[in-house]
Amino acid sequence: MRASFRVILIPIILFFAALSPVLAQTPQLSLTLIGQAAGHYVVPAGQTTQLKMEILNAAPSDVYLSEGNAYLDPGLNGTWELIHSESLGNFHLGYLQSAIWTFELAMPAMIQAVNVTSGTPQVSLLIKIIYLTATGIQQVEQNDFPLSVPGASIQQQNNSIWLEAVGVVALIGIGGAAYVMLKKKRQAR
Repeated sequence: MRASFRVILIPIILFFAALSPVLAQTPQLSLTLIGQAAGHYVVPAGQTTQLKMEILNAAPSDVYLSEGNAYLDPGLNGTWELIHSESLGNFHLGYLQSAIWTFELAMPAMIQAVNVTSGTPQVSLLIKIIYLTATGIQQVEQNDFPLSVPGASIQQQNNSIWLEAVGVVALIGIGGAAYVMLKKKRQAR
């Protein structure tokens, strides 16, 4: 009976040993933009807008906020550019404490968007918060947020490649059909 108990106990211990690092990797900080109407953030192109972010320490250990960075992908091609960086002065946050980071976001005048929501071009803003854990290890928490950008230009999708491909296929088809018809005429003679 003792051997069967060990057979059951060993997998349980191994399971919880493997599970504990996974549980320990929960996000430390929760980042939320606050203000403006129901999560609808309007940042006009070519203007500076004040945004507020709540930074909540959701894990049971203390943190020290080092730096806040805002990134934007102006051409929406996957190239994020740093548009705002600010020291947060090693601000101390205990468990379930939060801080409000207020920052000025200067939206570039020449910005493109590939999508339009409710008639307004929309882009994505990436916020990264760099912080130190109580043990002195530097960590980064990030989140992206949709922004409505009045005045942004709409990026037109390039349909010419599809038109060229359809044209080439059509020419090959017409050429093939003409070749078959000529071959049949020659055989008929």
